[in-house]
Amino acid sequence: MRILCVIVLFFSLSARAQVSPTRIPDKELFAIGKIWGLLKYYHPVTSQGKIDWNAELLKVLEGPATTKASRVADQWILLLDKLPFDTISPAAFTCDSLTKRNYDLRWIDKQGLSTVARQRFRKLVDQPANIGFYYTRSEKEPIRFNSNSEKVFTDWKLDYAWIDLFRTWNAIEYFYPYKYLLDKKWDNVLKEMIPVFRSIHSTAAYKKAIMLLTANIQDTHTSLESTYQYDVLGKLTSPFSFQVADGSVIITVIKDAGKVKAAGLSLGDRITHINNEPVNSIIQRYSKFIPASNKSVLNREAYNFLFSSNDSVCVIKGQHVDGSSFSGVKLTRIARIFLDEWDQDGIPNYHLRYKGKDHEFLVWNQQLGKLDPAFFLDDKAYFEFASLTLKDIDSLLPVAMTKKGMVIDLRGYNNNGALLRIFDYLFTSPQHFGIKTHADFNRPGMYCFEDNIITPELKLTGKNNPDAYKGKVVVLINEYTQSAAEMWGMIFKRIPGVVFVGSQTAGADGNKTSIRLTNGNRIIFSGLGIYYPDGGETQRIGIKPDVVVRPTVSSIRNKEDLLLLKAFEIIDQQK
Repeated sequence: MRILCVIVLFFSLSARAQVSPTRIPDKELFAIGKIWGLLKYYHPVTSQGKIDWNAELLKVLEGPATTKASRVADQWILLLDKLPFDTISPAAFTCDSLTKRNYDLRWIDKQGLSTVARQRFRKLVDQPANIGFYYTRSEKEPIRFNSNSEKVFTDWKLDYAWIDLFRTWNAIEYFYPYKYLLDKKWDNVLKEMIPVFRSIHSTAAYKKAIMLLTANIQDTHTSLESTYQYDVLGKLTSPFSFQVADGSVIITVIKDAGKVKAAGLSLGDRITHINNEPVNSIIQRYSKFIPASNKSVLNREAYNFLFSSNDSVCVIKGQHVDGSSFSGVKLTRIARIFLDEWDQDGIPNYHLRYKGKDHEFLVWNQQLGKLDPAFFLDDKAYFEFASLTLKDIDSLLPVAMTKKGMVIDLRGYNNNGALLRIFDYLFTSPQHFGIKTHADFNRPGMYCFEDNIITPELKLTGKNNPDAYKGKVVVLINEYTQSAAEMWGMIFKRIPGVVFVGSQTAGADGNKTSIRLTNGNRIIFSGLGIYYPDGGETQRIGIKPDVVVRPTVSSIRNKEDLLLLKAFEIIDQQK
């Protein structure tokens, strides 16, 4: 009998470790999650880290199916109001104006709370005092959200998934500057995710739920520090890298020659179907897992998931370079280490086909360990902005100033603020190029506007220069133009007559910050709001081109840069 009891106990504990246990109805869980977050950030005891707020949530989740959120609110208020806290001063930071577009606490009066709880909540949010920053910021980076104090559990188990749901949802609720731009109301996301988290029964299901949650942030900056993508979508991928164009895959880099040859494939071949499903359909189906600001980024990210699976073989259909079709071809997948391959995005080594001649404008400088930052051809100058340094600007710009046209390529990434010096050559007078928002940590949910993007000292860029460049400036952009590259684009837009060529940019601007999860992983998202001087957004919208040019199946196969070609043609049209 004792052995039987031990066996029964073992299996009950195993089941307990595998199933998220709460019996509380979804409607009550929704309210409890919101109440827990408001008290976490607004009550002096919790916001100062004077209590284990995660433990209090777990206690409630173990309650019966009859648990009511209104009763939980009463109990938590009674508990917190009895505990000591420190008297602290509000955080001090520059704030030119406040915006409430992310701030909506009207639910306090609509959630069926008791009169006592409703009045107490109202006092907390309408007369905030002694709010601590234990969960929200650090002195080193005073305007940025910081979650380093969030508890990580060394004895992690699936029950803690509920903490991750409510921790993440509330961090975005109060500290994501672009919440107001989301397609769905953030409340609805919580309602949709509660059943998903309730159904978690394994670590794999937990990872899938976290991916679904993060995708709802709709921010290209959003990712998981330790990715779950291949755990959820599959650890195998194609034996080649590729680009997506016209609803199909174009093979651009061979990674496993044997498997590619066995499938009868070669560089430039076009794949339209994988396992009888069109490429665009697969991208759309997987989009619920991908936190993309816009559709352009979904296509960009396709190389990360389009061939993902745990099945070693897939069946493909398409056309060879010579125009002949193939179908029913078996392709053997290979293992992949996520984000650890130089050729992961499949971008070919483009050349410029101009006036009947081929020109290599992207030349790797072995000595410098980077691409050469400039390419000069006749009366035109091209700058690969990602490779530019301050030293390059002062040595190369005087040469470029003598040219009829100048092309700035922002399809790479460079966050070197010293490059602002380039605008000394391009602007006739100092220009105000943008503003930012950051959270008002004294009143979570509200945001401060500052009339600069970088620092007050760098509010303006450029100088009074009557000899500023008079030629044509063309800027190249596409879905790889992201974050700091988009900020550079905002500044280049201040040049009179500038022309942007390419396609919609990534639409993700503002510093990266993170939400620490219970297992130590982090969800990364945009922590500051970045805007044009008039308040217009780049987030999700990105920077839109004046002249739309996208790679085609033919240009990818021939490695021809259509964007640079169009830029040169625009310059040629100038008198």
